[in-house]
Formats: sequence, C-alpha cells, structure tokens
Amino acid sequence: MVNVNSLSDTRQDAPPARTTGAALYTVVAVGLIVAMAALGAAYGVRSWLDSMAHDAAPAELSASHIITIGAQRYVMPAALLADPIQRRDGFAERMDFTLALPLGEGGTLSEVAITIMPRGRMRTSAALLDSVYLHQFAPTQLSGVPGLVGKPLELDAGTTGETVWYDPLTANPFVAKCMTPVAMTLGDRTCLRVLALSDRNTAIVAFDPAVLDNWRSFDARIEAALSPLRK
Repeated sequence: MVNVNSLSDTRQDAPPARTTGAALYTVVAVGLIVAMAALGAAYGVRSWLDSMAHDAAPAELSASHIITIGAQRYVMPAALLADPIQRRDGFAERMDFTLALPLGEGGTLSEVAITIMPRGRMRTSAALLDSVYLHQFAPTQLSGVPGLVGKPLELDAGTTGETVWYDPLTANPFVAKCMTPVAMTLGDRTCLRVLALSDRNTAIVAFDPAVLDNWRSFDARIEAALSPLRK
C-alpha cells in the first residue's frame, strides 16, 4: 500500500542507481513488447477477418496448437494468435493474442491485447509502483476513476503524458499506466497492466482506458478467459 502523503520521505529511500536503471529498462521493454504485440494483433485479426469475408477459414487458422509457456500448456486456436510464427505446437518464450472481454461500460465487450511470458521476465505493475513510479510522481493528483488515484509522471522521467492509476488501500494494489496520445480514438488500447497469473506466468495486458472503471474485476476477467485455454 502506498501512502501518497509520505511521498517526500519515501523519495529519500530511493533504490541504488543500478537497481532503478534496471527497473526503468524493464518499463521500456514492456512498452516495446506491447507495441509490437498490438501491431501484430491488429494485423493478425484483420487478416483473419478478411479471409472469413471470402471463404471458409484456411485450415491453418481453424487448427489449434498446444503451446507451453513456462510450466503451463495452453490450447490456442490458431486464429487468435497474432504472429503466424507462433502458430505451432511446443515450447515458446511468449504468446500474443487479443480477446474481447466484458470489461467495457455496462459489461460491454472491450478488446484487450495479451502477451503471456514466463514469470520473472517482466516485473509486475504492482512491483514497479514502489520501485519506479513512486519516485517519478509529479505533485498533481488526478481523480475520475472510482477507487483509484491517478498520479502523472514527471516530464523529466521520459514519460510525457503518462499517468499511473493505482489502488492506495491494498497491500497488493491494482496498478496500471496509461498514455495520452496526441489523437485519441475510441477503443485505443493505451493503458498497460502487468500481472502475475495463477499458473505462474506473467500477463502483459494493453486495454482501453474506459476499462479502468472495472478495475476491481479486471484480474478475475483475465483469469476466467485464460482458464479454458489451459490444459
């Protein structure tokens, strides 16, 4: 749990430069992975929809693959996998796909882009809150998402236009970082959350900012969607 009022005291206990540098590298790496995954997902989904518009789905897209991430096996429909290279059985370092989950306003479906990686490859958003984000918070505090506190990141941190939203009342808080693009389009997945899954893998999830209103059910919805894919 983070006490915003004791921010000045916490800044004095900032981790060594090497630790902070490594954590910042993790933040940048997560951003790059999600950007590539989102691009791949958009291309993969569009290709699949285009093929469905003409004839039946090709055999390679109607198949399913058993993909092992860490110690967990997933049965994945090929059509969900954004990268054609990932459409194969066996062990993999990561898996990228997009799901429509009832996380929008009033339970409407909203697309989320998910990357699954073995645990330990990326630090969770909750871990980054204390080790990185806390030391980059600007004095301003935002509101607007019930139950969450919004803290913009300082401009000199190389994070212009980014805001961290978090639950200040729990030991293992919900934390997500959202970017503010120059031109925002409805449905843009500009928010990012990294969470530890129950199967001991890590999920990197990019989503529409409107989903923040359903932050209390966010992790449970991700787990529920992945449960039938686990073997």
